[in-house]
Amino acid sequence: MDPRYRIPPLSALNAFVAFARTGGIRRAATELRVDHAAISRHIRDLELSLGISLRDKTTGSLTQAGQTYYDRIAPLLDGLATATADMRNRVAPLTVTCAHGFAYHWLLPRLYAFRKSHPHMEVLLRSVDASAAFHVSGVESTNHAQIGYVREGSTTPEPRTIRHMAIARPPVFPVASPHCIQALGGQPRTTEDLLDAPLLHEEDDTEWRRWFAAQGVHASVIPTAGRLWQAHITLAAARAGEGIALGNPFLLGDDLLTGRLVRVQPTQTPLKATPLGAYVLRASEQMWEKPSLRTFRDWLMEQVAQEMDNPLHPPA
Repeated sequence: MDPRYRIPPLSALNAFVAFARTGGIRRAATELRVDHAAISRHIRDLELSLGISLRDKTTGSLTQAGQTYYDRIAPLLDGLATATADMRNRVAPLTVTCAHGFAYHWLLPRLYAFRKSHPHMEVLLRSVDASAAFHVSGVESTNHAQIGYVREGSTTPEPRTIRHMAIARPPVFPVASPHCIQALGGQPRTTEDLLDAPLLHEEDDTEWRRWFAAQGVHASVIPTAGRLWQAHITLAAARAGEGIALGNPFLLGDDLLTGRLVRVQPTQTPLKATPLGAYVLRASEQMWEKPSLRTFRDWLMEQVAQEMDNPLHPPA
C-alpha cells in the first residue's frame, strides 16, 4: 500500500477530533472517558505520524495545519460513526406487502424462522387485496417490496422503474372438505362431472373456466355455489364444507396434511397439473440490490424450492 494513504490509528484521530472540538486536553479526555495523558499521547503520536504540528505548545490551540486537518477529517469520522450506528440500531425495516392468502397461509408461518436467522433485520408484513397494484403509498419506496399473483396471459406491463421476478408458478387443483366429498357420494367419476358439483368462485368464473380448459373440458356455463371475491376466502368456505374450491400449495397451508381439505381426484380422468399464474416479487430499482432485499429474496427462493419439493403437492 502506498505510504501516502496509510491512515493513522482511529484512536489517535478520535482523540485529536475530540481535543479540537472541546478546546482542551482534559475536556477531550472527559468526553472520551479516558485519562488525559492518553489524549496527549495520541495527539503526539499523530503529529509524529503526519510530520506536522497540530497543536500550538504555547497557546494550546490548533495550529493552522491542525485546523485544516480537523476540518477535513471531522465530517468523515462523523459519517463513519453514523453509518455504524445505523447498522447497529437503526436499520430501516423491509416492508413487504403481500396478497392476503399468501401472507396468512404461507409467508407468516415462516417469518419466525427468518427472524431467528437474521435477528438484526426487521421485516414488516402488510397484507393487501390480491388485485392491488404495486405502489409505494404509505411506505418508504426505498425499503418496500411486494409479492403479488399475476395470472398467465396478463397484458398489464410493469413500470420501467420497477424490477420484478417470478418466485413460483404453482399448480392449481380442486380441493374440498371430507364432509363435502362424502355428501357428493365420493370422488367424481370424470373431470366433467365437476360441472354438476358445488363450485366456489372468486370474483368471477375466470379461474374455473381456465382450469377446465386446461383439463380439456369445454364448459359453456360454470355453475357457482357462491362468489367469495378472493382465493383464501373460497378456501375458508371449502373448509366449512360449502363446496369445491381451486387452491395451490401456497394458499393451503397444512390443510392437506391435517385432512381439513382433500384433493378432488376424478376416478377415471386423471387431472393435469395446471399452473394458472405466478407469484411475483416486485421492488423499485433503487431497492432491488439493497442488502436487506437480497437477503430476503435469497431466503424466499430457498423456502419456495422446499415448498415445491413437498410430496403432498402435485408437480407444476
